[in-house]
Amino acid sequence: MALLRFSAPSRILRTPVDMRVFLPDQGAGHPTLWLLHGGNCDCNEWFDDATCVEAAKKRGVALVAVSIFNGFGVNMRYGLPYADFLEQEWIPMTRALLPCLSSARQDNYVAGASMGGYAAFRLAMNLPEAFHGAGAFAGAISLPTIVERYERGIQPGGPDMLYAFGAHQNLVNNANDVIWLARQRAAQGKCPRLYMMCGTEDFGYALNTIARDDLRSAGAEVAWRQGPGVHSFSCWNQWIEDFMVWMDERKVCL
Repeated sequence: MALLRFSAPSRILRTPVDMRVFLPDQGAGHPTLWLLHGGNCDCNEWFDDATCVEAAKKRGVALVAVSIFNGFGVNMRYGLPYADFLEQEWIPMTRALLPCLSSARQDNYVAGASMGGYAAFRLAMNLPEAFHGAGAFAGAISLPTIVERYERGIQPGGPDMLYAFGAHQNLVNNANDVIWLARQRAAQGKCPRLYMMCGTEDFGYALNTIARDDLRSAGAEVAWRQGPGVHSFSCWNQWIEDFMVWMDERKVCL
């Protein structure tokens, strides 16, 4: 096994990006879980706060995490073009550096926590040919509602949401709207499998259940998990092993 920490130059962002990687063993064709972090964090949270390395080691899964800061994985209204980086550069850049990673769709999943959960679902919906599924741990999937509530002063958050989107109207019926994207992908027969987990004491629990129901109504296959806990890895870590088991089900869903 190998644990790697490095920066790689991004042509699209015009700045180096920080990444952390876990490789389970020697050889090639490793199934890969691509990881996106939450707000006010970076790629290190999946290695320093989460238990995913131990779970991945048991199952022979590689992990790749990248820092997108508070960019939500979108082309920011006032900031960097993270969507272009994630959709066009991140994966080919990483596979060029680490050719041991599998490029087969059924071997590739993306997941995130909180802000990263939204970014993971958004990326999977915009690159359905790249990912067999996506996972969100207390993901901010209902971002149009979250940003609109923040604009009205009834939702926790910060100005980063406005730097990213400008206003909630810019999140509706376009490539930043996960529910709208799910409806398009389901109609095309290309919707990735989805896994959602949220703690019952999480401040975003109600909006997560609404997002779950909206995604199912849009035609997406959604596995839902819940349990006691708040908005932190103290809750989410209890479900990482379960998420890896769900990922393994790809072998019978092809």
